[in-house]
Amino acid sequence: VEVKTGNLVIGTSGKGIDFSADGNAAGMTSEVLDDYETGTWTPTITFGGASVGVTYNSNVAVYTKVGNLVTVNCWPRLSSKGTSVGQAWLEGLPFNVANISLLYVPITVRLVATSFADYPTGYCAANTSKISLVEVTNAGVQTTLENTNFSNTSDVMISMTYQTD
Repeated sequence: VEVKTGNLVIGTSGKGIDFSADGNAAGMTSEVLDDYETGTWTPTITFGGASVGVTYNSNVAVYTKVGNLVTVNCWPRLSSKGTSVGQAWLEGLPFNVANISLLYVPITVRLVATSFADYPTGYCAANTSKISLVEVTNAGVQTTLENTNFSNTSDVMISMTYQTD
């Protein structure tokens, strides 16, 4: 098939480019590339599951999805952390993490104007679209980041690649 102008369109959902001529690895479930998209999404910083009064100076977030692999990057910059209390979350991923038992996807995070013990990190559990923000001490003790760890000018930069269903 040769396309000289325009796009090659796969007209049936669930169909795509078949790579079945390649060798099969143990556990392989598909050799069809059936999706590609890029876009933006809106992350929300919540405390205890709420975001009362949370406002942003800027809130930039993009994603790329190739097959069932999603890469997200975001940078919400607070102008007010609001009045909600409790555990800090970043919610609103464009797709749920794959529903695979005991799957926890780690993130890369950079925090500005926040307080934490030794190492800020986070993860996203299977079948969810929100990231738990945590800290780990040099002794290996993990605790959740809370509203008290954030200021009205906190920045949360996150990058993550994960599998979706």
